[in-house]
Amino acid sequence: MQNIITSDQFLAGVISALALCGKSKFQLSDTDLDRRFSAAFDDLVSRQSDLNIRPNFTFNVDTMHGDSASLRDALLAAKEDKLIALNNPTFHTFDIKLDDVRAERYLNRSPVPREFFQSIVEKHFADIV
Repeated sequence: MQNIITSDQFLAGVISALALCGKSKFQLSDTDLDRRFSAAFDDLVSRQSDLNIRPNFTFNVDTMHGDSASLRDALLAAKEDKLIALNNPTFHTFDIKLDDVRAERYLNRSPVPREFFQSIVEKHFADIV
């Protein structure tokens, strides 16, 4: 049976991998964050059989507005869980609030292997890490 992964779990895994890279402050232009997470989600979907997981969400980017409503919801949930701090209402800048211990805990409990999250960070966030 495949493990279900939620948008909150996926976002927490990516944020944890970013935190362990030593980066905590991000400034992204316009819909760059949406584009990066949409591409990372596509990688997740393409590997779901290998990873024995099934996402119950999507980070598809709206073609009209260039953003993802579900990513915005997940970011707000991450803010409520004190994983990140959003520095402005347009989601262009955010700070990661996780320490290494908490980041390790998220990665250890995730249904997705830590190596996958590390590869996502290297592939889609390398220029900001």
